[in-house]
Amino acid sequence: MTEQLPQASPLPWLTILTSWLGSSVLSALIAGIYTLRSKRNEYVNDYYKSVIDRRIAAYEKLEGLIIELGTSIVDEGDNRPYHRPFSSEKDEDWTHAFVVLTDVMSQKLWLSDEAFTKVRDLNYLLFHFEKPPSVIEFGKKNYETIATLRAELERLLARDMLGLHDVKRFLKAKDKPDAGFHAVHLKS
Repeated sequence: MTEQLPQASPLPWLTILTSWLGSSVLSALIAGIYTLRSKRNEYVNDYYKSVIDRRIAAYEKLEGLIIELGTSIVDEGDNRPYHRPFSSEKDEDWTHAFVVLTDVMSQKLWLSDEAFTKVRDLNYLLFHFEKPPSVIEFGKKNYETIATLRAELERLLARDMLGLHDVKRFLKAKDKPDAGFHAVHLKS
């Protein structure tokens, strides 16, 4: 009788090959998930950076308006103060105040609602001006109101700059239902 030698089972090689392929597939799957997640986070970070850049540009314009209103002049005749944008009767000087204000108002989307509301209040005040009597007289008459609005804008600017990095909170605050159209009576 002839003895048969035991044959080597293909099972250990199959186990090794299956383990190797399984670990390769698992490693590739984990690396792929990590890469996709990393790219998604990179995209979100780039988007947030873009939003922050736009907001910084808007707040720089707001700062320009605050600076324009930050200088006061005292009339030598009656010792009443008025802000520099109201220091000249020339149309181009008066128009400059509206240009700076309009430049800030065009940034509504990027400003906080509170900051935009204060800018809008200043806009309403300026639209009450009727020429004549005088730009300087308008500045004197509204000096305290304008100074108060400027101080509130400075406070809001500082507060908003503290949270400028929190894009999610800013975008959630912007996601409110529109109050709808309402007429504003500018001339009294």
